[in-house]
Amino acid sequence: MNKSLIVISLSVLIILFGRCGRQSGSDKIAKGNVRYGDTLSFFTASAIGDLFPLYSNDIYSHRVGSQVFETLLKLNPDNSQIVVNLVKKIETSSDNKTIKLSLRDDVFFHEDPCFQNKSNKMTAFDVKFSLDFACSHNPINNSGTVLSEKINGGEDCYNASKNKGPQSVSGIKVIDDYSLEISLKEPYVNFQKLLTSPSYGIFSKHAFDYYGKDILKHPIGTGPFIVEKRTKENILLRYNPKYWKNDELGNKLPYLNAIIIRNGNSKKEEFQLFRKKKCDVVFEVPSESLGYLLGSVQDAQKGATVMHRVLVSPGTSVSNIAFNLKQGPFTDVNLRKAVDYVINRLELCNNVLNGDGTPSSKGFAPPSQYYNNTKISEREYNIPEAKRLLKIYQKSKGPVPAIKFFITGGKEGNAYLWGTYICEALKNHLGITTEIVTGSFTDREKAIANNEVDAWNVGWVADYPDPEGYFGLFYVKNKSSYSSLKNLFPLLSSNQYNGYYYLATLEKNNDKRNDLFNKCDSIIKSEAVLLPILIEDFVAIINLRVRNFKLSSLGIVDFTDVYIKEIE
Repeated sequence: MNKSLIVISLSVLIILFGRCGRQSGSDKIAKGNVRYGDTLSFFTASAIGDLFPLYSNDIYSHRVGSQVFETLLKLNPDNSQIVVNLVKKIETSSDNKTIKLSLRDDVFFHEDPCFQNKSNKMTAFDVKFSLDFACSHNPINNSGTVLSEKINGGEDCYNASKNKGPQSVSGIKVIDDYSLEISLKEPYVNFQKLLTSPSYGIFSKHAFDYYGKDILKHPIGTGPFIVEKRTKENILLRYNPKYWKNDELGNKLPYLNAIIIRNGNSKKEEFQLFRKKKCDVVFEVPSESLGYLLGSVQDAQKGATVMHRVLVSPGTSVSNIAFNLKQGPFTDVNLRKAVDYVINRLELCNNVLNGDGTPSSKGFAPPSQYYNNTKISEREYNIPEAKRLLKIYQKSKGPVPAIKFFITGGKEGNAYLWGTYICEALKNHLGITTEIVTGSFTDREKAIANNEVDAWNVGWVADYPDPEGYFGLFYVKNKSSYSSLKNLFPLLSSNQYNGYYYLATLEKNNDKRNDLFNKCDSIIKSEAVLLPILIEDFVAIINLRVRNFKLSSLGIVDFTDVYIKEIE
C-alpha cells in the first residue's frame, strides 16, 4: 500500500471520528490544568483479535480490550499493588477461604440495543455470570481451568458445561444486588491478584443472553471507552460519556475523546507516521530502528524530529520455541535438548538482535520483584553435548527429517531474526535442515491444531504479577481438561510438577513458595517441552504531547486518565 495513502486515510479517520466524540466546545482545560478532548492514536504490528476478555489471549488484544472491559480489582502501575476498581470493598475470612466482594452501585455497561427495556446497570448477577463463565467449558472461554480449579464447585461447572449442563458455580453466591461471596477450595494466597487479570473483565449477562456466541463481535463492557467502529485495519474507540470514575480533583474521566488503533503492515510504516505526528505512541521498538524512528541530528537541527520520551518496563515477556509433542521428531527429549544446547543466546541477543532482549539463560519465568530464579542452573551453549544427544536420537530413530518451524509475523520482526539464526545453527552444527513458515497468530493455531508444524515461536507474559501466571500454563490436574491456550504450550505430563505447583499456590511464606516454583522451573527445563530464548522489556516511545502515560510491568496501558496537551 502507498504510504502517503496510509497517512491520508488515518487523517480522515481522525477528522471523522473526532466529530463522533465531544463537540469542539467541550475541548477545555479542567481542574489541575488537564485538557479534555483530542484523539490519541497508536499502531500495532500484530493483528488485534476479538476483544471479549475470556477469548483474548495475547497482549495486543488485552492492551485494547482493557479500555473496554474492567476488572474487579486492578494493579497500581507505579508499584503493582492491588487496588479496588469495580469492587469498592473486599473482605477475606481469617482462613483465607472466603472472599466477600462489595461492588460499586454506580457502574453501567455501555449503551447497546441488547438492553432494550432492561437496565444496563452492573450488578452482582453480572459479576457472578462472568466468573461462572470463566469456569465453564464454553468454546469462547480461553482462560483454561485456572479459576475453576480454585473455587468450590468450579470443576463441577466445567465438567457439566461440556455437556451443556448447568453452568452456575456453587462457590459463587450472590448476597444482594451489589455484593457476592466466593468460597475457595483452599486458602490460595494470590487469588486477589488473579482477579486483576484482563481475562476476567466483567461483561453483561443481558448482553450475552441477547447475542450468544456473537458476543465476540459486540464488546460491551463498563470501561472508559466504547468500541465505536471496527474494520479489518482500524479500531475506533470513543469515550464513554457515562463512565463512573472521576479523578482526584473531581474531573470526570476519561479525558480523551477517542483512541484509534491501527493494524499496520510494517514497523517502518508505523515509524513514518510517528515522525509525521500522525501516531502518538509506538510500542515494541527494535533498537536498530531507533535512529530511523527518532531522526538524525540533521533532522533535529531542522526541527523535523518529534519531541518524545522513552518508557521502559523491565522484561516480563519471554520469547520461546515450543515443540509438537504429539508426533514428529520432537517427541524425543534428546533431540529437544540438542536444540537447546546449540543455541548461543548471548550472541543471539547481542549480535543478531543488536542488544534487544536479555538471554533467557535459566528457567522459563523471568526474574522479577516477585520471582527469584538464581537457584536455577545456567543453560549451556555446548555443541559437543548437542552432537552427543543427536547421536542418541539417530541411533533409535534414524536421520532427523526436515523440521517445519512456524514463525509469526513477517520477516521484519525480531522473531524472524532469532528464528533464522537458530535454524542456521542447527544446519551448521547438527546438519538439521529446517523450513520456515510465516503467518498470523490464527495461521499458527491452525497449523498446530492440524499437526502441520514441528516447532513454533510463542511469546508469553503473565497477565497478573505472580509466578503462577507462568507456571500455571503447565499445571494439568486433569488431562481431559487440558487446553493451554489452544495447544500453544505443550502438555507437560509430570505428577511431580503438579504437586510442586499446587503446594506453591497455598504457601504463604514467600521464600518457600519461591523454592517450590524453582522446582517447577527445573522440571520444565529438564523435560525441554519448550525452550525460552530471550526476555524482552516493554518499550514505548511517546510524543511529549501525551500526558499521564504509564506503562505497566505487564505491558498494559490504562488510558483512563491520559490526556493530550501540546508542548508550548
